[in-house]
Amino acid sequence: MRCPHVSLWGVLWLWLPLAGGRPLRPDKVQADTRNLTRTLSTRIRHLQLLPVTLRIRGLEVGEEVTPQAGGVPEGGGVPEAGLGALAQRLPPLQRLLGTLAPGHPPLAQVANDTENLRSLLLTLVTLLGCPLPAVSPPPGVPPRLAELVAEAPHTVAAVALARLRDCLDAIATRLDGPPAC
Repeated sequence: MRCPHVSLWGVLWLWLPLAGGRPLRPDKVQADTRNLTRTLSTRIRHLQLLPVTLRIRGLEVGEEVTPQAGGVPEGGGVPEAGLGALAQRLPPLQRLLGTLAPGHPPLAQVANDTENLRSLLLTLVTLLGCPLPAVSPPPGVPPRLAELVAEAPHTVAAVALARLRDCLDAIATRLDGPPAC
């Protein structure tokens, strides 16, 4: 290399567009989150064949089964729940749908969209200056829930989609107003 300073200037010129970057606006992130919530709700509506009001042990939030312990939350949660709390309700559902997805590509798409929605919600929570929930869910599906998935995958998928749709409704309700924690 005869002119090392030329390549250095070339690299510095590549960084020039980054200097003109604009900060992310919360209203743009909120609009993206709202659109993804609507898209995901529509996908679930097209996937769900029958209304499920079943109560499956391992899919309820109870004393021994909580989202922190790997359980799947029921419903959208408390209406006053913040965006951060709602974002924490998505990972158990996303993991469960990811477990069911290998044989069903539309479920894989819903699982990916759920992860993207969670990322957008956490970005919005950060931009609004809200405290992030300190709960980190355990990886994987709990063994008791894995047994249910092996025995009745279609029923578990239908219940999980119904719970996800309830959660999406709570998120949409929260996003329709002014941005708040």
